[in-house]
Amino acid sequence: MQLSHSVKMMGTIIDIIVDSDTPHQHIKEVCHLLTVYKNRFSANDNDSELMIINHNAGIAPVTVHPDLFELIELGKTHSLLQPSNLDIAIGPLVQSWRIGFEDAKVPDKENIQKAIALAN
Repeated sequence: MQLSHSVKMMGTIIDIIVDSDTPHQHIKEVCHLLTVYKNRFSANDNDSELMIINHNAGIAPVTVHPDLFELIELGKTHSLLQPSNLDIAIGPLVQSWRIGFEDAKVPDKENIQKAIALAN
């Protein structure tokens, strides 16, 4: 039996399609994992583990789940490679547009410059 389900989170719509004898159970498991990942990795939710790091930058150390540490470590490694098209520090600039959210907008030049300064 095939079952589909859509979830709006992390600034996008996630479409899930499961073909299984127990699709409802699998959809439930996928939605649970997506919520765990959102709470850990999301740059769009102020209370995610990732954003707690950002809010405490230069203030206090933060203990994080090993998966988040590994993802940041991997992102940093690839961001520092030359040449690289990845920059994990560009979040403040990307967030200034709020793409995928109701408050999406084109930021003014001043906000863009402030965000670029944060990304260094």
